[in-house]
Amino acid sequence: MNSAFLLRIFVYAGLFFYVNPNRYADQMYEDLLYYYNKNVRPVKNASESVKVKFGSSLIRIIDVDEVNQVLTTNLWLEMQWFDYRLMWDPGRWGKIRKLHVPVDQIWIPDILLYNNADGEPHITIMSDAIVYYNGLVVWKPPSIYKSFCSIDIEYFPYDTQTCRMKFGGWTYNGFLLDVRQLPTTGCEVVNKADDEGEFQFLGRGMDLSGYYPSLEWDLMELNSARHEKIYAGCCGQDFYIDITFKIEIRRKTLFYTVNLMIPCMMFAILTSIVFYVPPIEHKMTFSISILVTLTVFYLILIDLVPPTSLVIPLIGKYLLFTMFLVSISIMLSVISLNFYRRDGSSFPMPHWMKVVFIHTLPRYICIKTAEEDDGSDRGSSISDIGPFMDSRRPSPFFITVNERQLNGRLSELKKKGMHPDLIRNMIQNVEFIAEYFSSLKKEDKISEDWSYVANVIDRIFLIIFSIMNVVGTWVILINSPALFDNRTPLAINSVARPLSGDTFEHFISENFTQIAWWASTIQNSTATLTDNELCPILYQ
Repeated sequence: MNSAFLLRIFVYAGLFFYVNPNRYADQMYEDLLYYYNKNVRPVKNASESVKVKFGSSLIRIIDVDEVNQVLTTNLWLEMQWFDYRLMWDPGRWGKIRKLHVPVDQIWIPDILLYNNADGEPHITIMSDAIVYYNGLVVWKPPSIYKSFCSIDIEYFPYDTQTCRMKFGGWTYNGFLLDVRQLPTTGCEVVNKADDEGEFQFLGRGMDLSGYYPSLEWDLMELNSARHEKIYAGCCGQDFYIDITFKIEIRRKTLFYTVNLMIPCMMFAILTSIVFYVPPIEHKMTFSISILVTLTVFYLILIDLVPPTSLVIPLIGKYLLFTMFLVSISIMLSVISLNFYRRDGSSFPMPHWMKVVFIHTLPRYICIKTAEEDDGSDRGSSISDIGPFMDSRRPSPFFITVNERQLNGRLSELKKKGMHPDLIRNMIQNVEFIAEYFSSLKKEDKISEDWSYVANVIDRIFLIIFSIMNVVGTWVILINSPALFDNRTPLAINSVARPLSGDTFEHFISENFTQIAWWASTIQNSTATLTDNELCPILYQ
């Protein structure tokens, strides 16, 4: 009986302590928001500015559209400010220290993305804000932004891009809305100066504890800077504050190396191989096929790079260089084929060409020297007939004799019954045949010399084009700074705090005032510090 009675007492006590805070929270919610006007800034004096801390966590680089020059990112924003109208005494309200309030019922800073490219520039997901008893409001909305990013394609695909996301108040100027960076874990905000003036710099501008690495880009640098810019207007000077995040990303080159650069290098090698093909008609077919393939490949490349007329991308320069070599190789192949098909009877070879291309150059380009013709040129010599007379028995009438001996022989033949004119006609006919075969042999020799010159020219251009391919490829690729960029990507630090949860519950105390909260934002030092000193966990 006693045990059952005690059990009821504990149950009722538990229900009381469970329901009682909810009753306080419900009543406090009504009291705080009954006379609350969300259109009025939470300041006691109209001349004061609302002090807001603004930060972000980079979740993922969704896409980098080179053609439209748009960067798509997934960010989890975080904004902190004080609202004196949302303060209460926890002792009077059941020890309640915080309250979850929908942001559509309270005042929120109208911080937007200035360089928005597409979609909504403001935050579309209205999540709840955490309101603490001392008036501190913490709001962490997620959002997907599409921002303009000037894509520099000069070194594509070995390029490094720098994009900026500029946030600031839309309707409130710097006198009404004072925005500062929210320091990340291990990094502090410091004062710096450049040519444009002083600014407040944060080495790691966004929290990366929830970052999902991209498969195409390496995150090399991510910082933020707070700028104050004064504008001259018709009603006096006015200044605006912006928080600019600088995102530097480097392209991972494996995909483009395998699918773009290696095929281009193969085409360049094939351009040199053209001169290894014998100078026949198939040589032209091979050259034109390479040109057509390069043209189709260049049309595919146009869809991958942004249509800009400012610079030519690195891969475009290499393709144009290869296409130039292919075009020159086609013209040189035509010349080589023309030499190879020349007829010795129509195109006699100049003496200088014979000396240069037959007697001099072959020994330096690893080509066997042409064999010399040992036969002497004697006009009507019977020995010039060649193989035609090799199988016949030598005749005494075909022996070269002087005029006195010839007349004596003709007198002897005349006594034997043969007419001298018949003998003379026979000798003239044999001399004509000998001269004809001698001219054929000379023409064939000239034709063979032209073919030999064509082979020598092909070998020379094979060496020249091979050297041009190697030198041109090296000169074009060495201009890309990304090939010599040995920096490691940013380290993804471990999760030190919840991205969307409560981060102030254990820090809120009587000493946690708005003045102390705002003063802890920036250091009082303007010394020149390195990135490692500003942010020790910035790099791997």
